[in-house]
Amino acid sequence: MKFWRYWLPVVVYMGIIFYFSSRTGDQISLPTPDYIAHGVEYAGLGFLLFRAWRGTWPGVPIGRAALWAVVTAILYGVSDEWHQSFVPGRMASVKDLVADGVGAALGQLAGVYLEKWAAKKAKNKPYSY
Repeated sequence: MKFWRYWLPVVVYMGIIFYFSSRTGDQISLPTPDYIAHGVEYAGLGFLLFRAWRGTWPGVPIGRAALWAVVTAILYGVSDEWHQSFVPGRMASVKDLVADGVGAALGQLAGVYLEKWAAKKAKNKPYSY
């Protein structure tokens, strides 16, 4: 159960990314450049992956979990760009893949910060009965 508690949100989020990647160029209109959208969506993925790696294997050093989160997100980004190359009106882009990696790195950094903040807050919490 612990495994799915952390990995189910990752799988669902990846499914949402896959769904939007399946949309043809005519079906998608973004108010921002495509690479910004990629960065934002992969920031969410990077955060969820960091949370999943740390939650599933809490003994893993925080830096290693952060690295695994970014590498996993980039590998998914590669598969996403490859998938897009088969969708009419879409194409694979190195610029989008770079945005995916930057977004994933920012997302896992948010996860690292939140984990350290929560640990510090718990440490300073007064004892209550």
